[in-house]
Amino acid sequence: MGFVRTVLFVCVENSFRSVIAEALFNANAPPGWKAISAGVDAVGKQVNPLAYSLMEEIGVRVSKKRPQQVTAEMIQKAWRVVTFGCLDRCPAGAAGKNEDWPIPGSTGKTHSELQEIRSDLERRVSELLRRLPD
Repeated sequence: MGFVRTVLFVCVENSFRSVIAEALFNANAPPGWKAISAGVDAVGKQVNPLAYSLMEEIGVRVSKKRPQQVTAEMIQKAWRVVTFGCLDRCPAGAAGKNEDWPIPGSTGKTHSELQEIRSDLERRVSELLRRLPD
């Protein structure tokens, strides 16, 4: 396989929104593209188990992962950096290739609210996939 272009999804803890966005992107990515996710405060955190079950509901299997800390190298290598309200806390280098999606986190949400968040992410990831260069 040749050169792979990357989309980086970054949320605070890399435990919910970025994990779901990464899985949605990778489930639908065209050849030569992949997504990774990270957090600006991911040290010692765990992926929210609800992220896995929400994705299973729509038939997308998410491999178990540990949250990883975003690095300047990840940002540098990414074609696009999608943040969830935490761009100001990311390492430098995302300017000009970033977009921020104002999607709430999972804390204190009902199952139906979490499904709405997933649907919003599905819509946004689909739109992003349509905008990828050939």
